[in-house]
Amino acid sequence: MSVIFRTVERPSDPRVENSPKKYYPQLVTLGQSVDLAFIAQKMQDRSSLSIGDIKSTMQNFVEKLKEQLLEGKTVNIAGLGVFILAAKSKGEEKADDVTAKSVESVRICFQANRELKISKAATRAGERLDLVSLDDYLKGKTSIDGGSGSEGGGSDSDGDQGENPLG
Repeated sequence: MSVIFRTVERPSDPRVENSPKKYYPQLVTLGQSVDLAFIAQKMQDRSSLSIGDIKSTMQNFVEKLKEQLLEGKTVNIAGLGVFILAAKSKGEEKADDVTAKSVESVRICFQANRELKISKAATRAGERLDLVSLDDYLKGKTSIDGGSGSEGGGSDSDGDQGENPLG
């Protein structure tokens, strides 16, 4: 399977007004996002569990994950990654001024384990990231099911995604 990218123009340094523009690859999502029912169906194809069993287990997992995070714990799921809570807060002038009210919001952060990370350099074909330009895909020069891919350059710009998805 291949991942499609399109070329977008952005300022090379968004923090600097009128910084020179450069072109960056931006990953494109094809179709609709998959949901729990879809994942459960795919999992059932490779197990003896029913779709209902899988969905129930996943829903219970989410509930217990949240419960453990709310108890102040880090949750490390082997082969998946680590979940932690992170706080966004306003800075205070003095350490004594920091209180619970200083926390503006809390979010769940996820860091993928090595087994889940996607790499352009993977040696196993099923795990290798094959990049295909949107233009080539639309012109029919390649398919997304393992055809020849066009290599795109990396980007230090995080755009709207918070992290460079190619690096």
